[in-house]
Amino acid sequence: MPYTEFDDPSPIAGSEQFKEALRAVRDKVPDMIPFAKMLRAHCQAPRHTITASKLAEEVGYPNYSSANMQYGILAHHVADVLHYAPKPVKSGERHWWRTLAYGNEEMLHNENGHYEWIMRPELVQALQELNWA
Repeated sequence: MPYTEFDDPSPIAGSEQFKEALRAVRDKVPDMIPFAKMLRAHCQAPRHTITASKLAEEVGYPNYSSANMQYGILAHHVADVLHYAPKPVKSGERHWWRTLAYGNEEMLHNENGHYEWIMRPELVQALQELNWA
């Protein structure tokens, strides 16, 4: 079965490129602590898979919407450094989270009815090599 736009695990960058991008974002963003917590929580989740609700719970955001927004902001920062832009969806909107993860289309929704993000393996490797996760 061919991949959809959301569940395509094809690499967008190598681990070295992700490390460079993460360092650049760290140097550019005044308060990287919330972003670092999100990356760590996602990387350390079982199978590097997490929902926005679980991410919110792990880092102390009030709800999945807040986590979703912040994750998208972080992903956009990383995408800019990587010179990457996810293809827009039918509405014309770009889902920036796809810079950091791809969706689990085999299990569209987990037992709680929430969409799962799987962290890109190259990003997992970069975070581990940087000792960020």
